[in-house]
Amino acid sequence: MTSRIDELPQIANAISEGEIPSYQHNECFTAGAFDLLLINANDGDAFAMLESLCQRFESVKASGSGIKGYYELVTLLAEQANTTEMPSGMHAIISEHPELSSSLRSWYRCSG
Repeated sequence: MTSRIDELPQIANAISEGEIPSYQHNECFTAGAFDLLLINANDGDAFAMLESLCQRFESVKASGSGIKGYYELVTLLAEQANTTEMPSGMHAIISEHPELSSSLRSWYRCSG
């Protein structure tokens, strides 16, 4: 799981820079990079990955790039975790960029 978590911010950064991540076309469907990495991340696994990504927020913010993709990824994982329990650091993520965190605010039922 650690290798998947390491790949996710890189993909988020690529998306933020306007790159289209690689897709894998199968007989009946086409899957994007996030989909392929997160296909088995449900409930507990997704929450663990979300916690890990929340801990990396400061480094993503400091890098100055990839923030939009990071928010998309965090939102996707929050919904896949299937709980409104907030991981440590999520309040800071939501308040840091209100324009990017509207879906997170809605998911976690945050006011403001």
